[in-house]
Amino acid sequence: MQHSRFVFLAAPMPGPQQGQLVDGIRWLLVSSNNRPLGRGTAYHEVYAQCRESVLELQANAARIVAQEGTVPASGQWVWRVQLDDVPVALSSRSYLRARECSYNLERFLEALPHAEVADGTRTVRRDRRRAAEPVSAVAEPAVVRLIPPARLTYRLPTRLTPRKRDAG
Repeated sequence: MQHSRFVFLAAPMPGPQQGQLVDGIRWLLVSSNNRPLGRGTAYHEVYAQCRESVLELQANAARIVAQEGTVPASGQWVWRVQLDDVPVALSSRSYLRARECSYNLERFLEALPHAEVADGTRTVRRDRRRAAEPVSAVAEPAVVRLIPPARLTYRLPTRLTPRKRDAG
């Protein structure tokens, strides 16, 4: 039976010059049925650095802090995991409901310490342009500020009076 595992993706990332793309390595934690559970926040220049970041995350799993919140632009729920106040993992997608977000965060946290670490990388291309086509300017990845959910409180309406069957 296959278990959750970390896979390593070689994908284009913004380079040092405006509009330049270079390959970087990023990890992705997938479940036993190959569904993404979460991804790393940082690109690494070489596979060895990315693999080391995964091993460090697994070794320090007891010290991580998880946060859930909404993305202001969409109102959808996302989660993030921090180690020593540094974001190290993000949800691989956003969720319409808070309970979906919480459920998927729990699956990530359950799989994290025991997940296998795959060898090698997979190459991923974000577009289908040919190599001869020029690369347009690429914006830096957006930093998403999580807004913690507000506590829900129930206040009785002031203009309503209890029904007779409710009084008593």
